[in-house]
Amino acid sequence: MTIFDTALGTAAKTAMVTLLTAVLSNGAAAQGPETGRALAERWCVSCHIIDRTSQTGSVNGIPSFPAIAAQPATTAASLDKFLSAPHGRMPDFSLGARERSALADYILTLRRAAP
Repeated sequence: MTIFDTALGTAAKTAMVTLLTAVLSNGAAAQGPETGRALAERWCVSCHIIDRTSQTGSVNGIPSFPAIAAQPATTAASLDKFLSAPHGRMPDFSLGARERSALADYILTLRRAAP
């Protein structure tokens, strides 16, 4: 027997599960390209060109996000792996799994569709 069995009636249990599902769904929906772009604007724009129209970022051999997205080997998994490990001149931001996923989602939106 759990606390739910003793303290809550069936209607309350159903309402709680519905509320919890909605909260978790909204949290998951908040992740994705929009969240990734916000992360890029916060952490990446000082070195990378983060979109096709950026006027900021560096051209000192640092790839732009559209260039990264255009590479055939770039996938959500390859970006996650890259962002999970320390590398070169890039600072270690210690991004969590959701942040890495959102950033990867955003970068992949910059891939141009084949004509």
